[in-house]
Amino acid sequence: MFDEVEEPDDTGDDPVAARVPRPRRPGMLLAVGAVTLIGALILGGAALLRHDDGPATPRLSWGELLIADRLTGSIARVTVDGTVNAATVLPSFSGIDELSAGEGLIAVRSGVDLFIDPFDTEPQRIAVPAGFATRLIPSADRATILIGSEGDDLTVIGATAEIAASTSVRSLAQLTAELAPRYPLPDIRVDPLGHRLAIPDATNFQTVVLDLAAETVTYFPDLPLAVRDDLIVTAQRVGDRMELGMFASSGERLRTVPTEVIVGGAIPPGASRFVFVTRSGQVWSARPSKGDAERIGTAAISTQITSVRPGLDGRRLVVNADDAVVVVDSDGNTIVRRDTPGATSAEVSMPNRCVTIRLGSSIELIDLDDGDLIASATDVDITGRSLDGCLVAALGPTGSVLIGEGGISPVDGSVVALAPDSTAVVVNSSGRLRLTDYDQGLGDAVDLDVSGDLAEFIPS
Repeated sequence: MFDEVEEPDDTGDDPVAARVPRPRRPGMLLAVGAVTLIGALILGGAALLRHDDGPATPRLSWGELLIADRLTGSIARVTVDGTVNAATVLPSFSGIDELSAGEGLIAVRSGVDLFIDPFDTEPQRIAVPAGFATRLIPSADRATILIGSEGDDLTVIGATAEIAASTSVRSLAQLTAELAPRYPLPDIRVDPLGHRLAIPDATNFQTVVLDLAAETVTYFPDLPLAVRDDLIVTAQRVGDRMELGMFASSGERLRTVPTEVIVGGAIPPGASRFVFVTRSGQVWSARPSKGDAERIGTAAISTQITSVRPGLDGRRLVVNADDAVVVVDSDGNTIVRRDTPGATSAEVSMPNRCVTIRLGSSIELIDLDDGDLIASATDVDITGRSLDGCLVAALGPTGSVLIGEGGISPVDGSVVALAPDSTAVVVNSSGRLRLTDYDQGLGDAVDLDVSGDLAEFIPS
């Protein structure tokens, strides 16, 4: 199932011959689906050159807005031309705290209650225990919402193969029959397509892989590091060493690989290998077809590494240390390096095409593909980022600004929400909401026939 692929030469040069412009929505009222197609071609072409061909993360296109008022409990679905498609008021609430909008699934959190599909005549109401958090798992098919904590049972909300037309609410402990469940929500690894979850079982020191559509579970030894397609990677630490386990989704062990202590890693598209960074800053590649991991590069960091997080669909690893931020590609080459005391990157996730790095009082917005500096700003506090990471909302000395491909763009008002693909923002200007196009700067705007102070872009 896992054919051996020749590892690319570690030449230090990016295999992508030329930078391809990012997809942009051509106009506020035009179809947004083209963004998905162009983006897939860009990432797919790069993947083939890197021997990392395979499906990419879920699309970031959108077609509607979810607008809410924290105090009144009013909620509305609004089209890109400002028309209200649906509106409602939560039946009983203590203020709206959070909106979640995924493919085929909308939820609103109000205190200790989570309302599912609030536009239904009788929306489902699910209790959220004190200290618990919600997490949206996006998917091109049907999104999933998780309710969990640092160590308790996990509630899974979404469709199943048997209940495709409605929303199912189930407990993971119901599927595993675990009497003392401890499933840490922050440590769950997600298949980039949003189809499967690799969940750490802290009670039994094992991994539970949940197939969201089939509602089946498969068990694996040790704790999860990554999951993609038919490859699951787990590890256990013993002293200053780790034992890396590589498995097929059926549970078959493909390979056991001894390594140094791993800080973090990713499975690039194609799911033929696991690329990771160790505590010493070395970059390694492990394949199910080989008995030992191969050192393919180094982050060359002398201070303690604090985190390693994947971006650009697993093609990049963002390494944070006490005094440095380094971005390496899946061939071990260094794409970006910033050596500054206190340097740190913003949170990074698989859909990110860009990363924000803070260097003292300034920030830099970096293209994860080629390492180019997109824009920089000083004396600003970040208030929001698009899902792809390429558009940042910030508050500066003179008010709100957007930082993106157009440099620094002043905003007349406050930024309420950013489109996941960086093509638009919702701005509150003197109490009036406007949907504003973004393409190398702010463009055309549409007045929204609704008021509110919370917004989310609904995937299409």
